[in-house]
Amino acid sequence: MIVHGFASLLGSRFTANAYLPEGHTNWVTSVAFSPDGKSVASGSYDKTVWMWNAHSSPPISEPLRGHSYSVWSVSYSPLGNLIASGSGDKTIQLWDINTGYQSGILQGNKSFLSVAFSPDAKLIASGTSGFSFDPTGCPIQLWDVQRRKATSNPFKGHSKDVRSVSFSSDGTRLVSGSYDKKIRVWDVGRGVTIVGPLKGHTDGVRSNAFSPDGAQIVSGSFDRTIRLWDARNGGLIGQPYEGHTGWVRSVCFSPRGIYVASSGNDKTVRLWDIRTGRQVDQFKEHTNYVTSVAFSPCGQYIASGSFDRRVIIRKVLGDESYSDGGSASRMVTSHMV
Repeated sequence: MIVHGFASLLGSRFTANAYLPEGHTNWVTSVAFSPDGKSVASGSYDKTVWMWNAHSSPPISEPLRGHSYSVWSVSYSPLGNLIASGSGDKTIQLWDINTGYQSGILQGNKSFLSVAFSPDAKLIASGTSGFSFDPTGCPIQLWDVQRRKATSNPFKGHSKDVRSVSFSSDGTRLVSGSYDKKIRVWDVGRGVTIVGPLKGHTDGVRSNAFSPDGAQIVSGSFDRTIRLWDARNGGLIGQPYEGHTGWVRSVCFSPRGIYVASSGNDKTVRLWDIRTGRQVDQFKEHTNYVTSVAFSPCGQYIASGSFDRRVIIRKVLGDESYSDGGSASRMVTSHMV
């Protein structure tokens, strides 16, 4: 069944592509699950944000239009009422989930490459573009969601594009990853680096995230590796995870922190057990670079977005369902174009 560019594949394997006029018309750059797991937001190079029903055919609304350049990052508010989208047009736009209308604009002076809500939904962190010769660097900014304005001076330290920002679960720390190959942990209240910069990647850091308990950080890099770090002292935990044959573009923890999902230029989504450092599953449905991955809040689904213009939601086994010894059966549940 194909409705509005969404092919429902419950109970079957996806075997053919279907491209309709509806849906993204260019690369999908970012995906995010809603807090209740019922919907997925996707941002695209086509300047739009879409909201999809995670478990049935039609999109939730018409595309959210307002950006004048590519959407690089999307994030759901933990309250479930807003989506934030960061764009190359130097704005973060806030969208009301219930009405589908824009409810605010945060204006910057550089492209917004990454956005993330704080756990209490009161703040948005943003990472921006830039180069080493830029005297202002590539700052990270905190924004007051209610007042729709910057809350403090920018956090400065990175010398190249900041492609990923993520809050700890208690909201007191922020982790950032940059094309300068470094990862920094910031004190949210003071705006200073408290751990790092973490050094080890040999190419730009494209994605990073705190574990649910805040004790670890996972990072993915253009050097094709995934690394696990101690969030308190910045030490590398174990050996780098190797397996991707192209740039690693996105990483995220499962809700209970047992697994890491990753995606990259090799067109795959991979699942890793952090207890062993071993890959336990691999998905090959996409036909181009996979730019973004996200776990559902229940941990049973992974959404991914790709240069092939598709968003795919696949069912995976739960946080405790993979044995240490190998991979498990899985099923693609939804395919959106």
